This record gives sequence, structure tokens and C-alpha cells, in this order.
Amino acid sequence: MNTPLFLLNLGLTVLLVGLSLWTGKRGVRRQHYLTVVVALVSLALAILQADLYGHGFEFVRWKLGVHLSFATACLLSIPFVALSGLALRHHPQARPRHRRCILAFLILLGFTVLTACYMFLDAKPLA
Repeated sequence: MNTPLFLLNLGLTVLLVGLSLWTGKRGVRRQHYLTVVVALVSLALAILQADLYGHGFEFVRWKLGVHLSFATACLLSIPFVALSGLALRHHPQARPRHRRCILAFLILLGFTVLTACYMFLDAKPLA
């Protein structure tokens, strides 16, 4: 797996997450739902590709553990974002909860990316 392709897919995922935030903020539900689904599929593919890419390196074990902890927490936050978003369809008062769930997801996603970068600083390529 080559680095430019991996980074391109990661960038595409970030772009799609941004697009889903933008469509949600604009209140265009149909486009928002579509971009969220496409962003989640792209995220799933980026995770699979990251796993394949990561098998070519030896990481410091505790750094990998920290990264995987943030990645797991990020993935576990997705159902809360989805459920709060669905609640928002019928209950406008759910908007603050949905925003907090989105913020938590974005913070966890940011830490996931940052810990991945930190993990790669001293990773050793396998022969």
C-alpha cells in the first residue's frame, strides 16, 4: 500500500465529513443524509486501508494502544450522533444534544488522527 493513496483516501474522508457538517448546518436534510452515509462508507474504507497500511510498520506498543483507544471511542460515538440526529427530525429541542454529540465525535476523530501521526513518528518499516 503506498503512502500517497492512503493520504488521498484520508483527505477524501475529511472532506466528506466536512461536507456532511456543512449540509447539516444548512438544514438540507436529504443532502445531509446522503453525505453522512457516503462519509461513513469512506471512513470505513479509510480504516480498512489504514489497517492494511499499518501492517507494514512496527509501532511502539503504547502509542498504538492510545491511538486505538481514541479510534474505538470515535467509532462508538457514531451511534449517538445518529440517534440524536434522528431525534432532531421530530424534536427541535434535541438540537443542542445533537451538536454536543457531533462535537464529541469531531474531537475524538481529531485525537485519532493526531495520535496516528504521533504513532508514525518513530514507526519502523518492516522489511
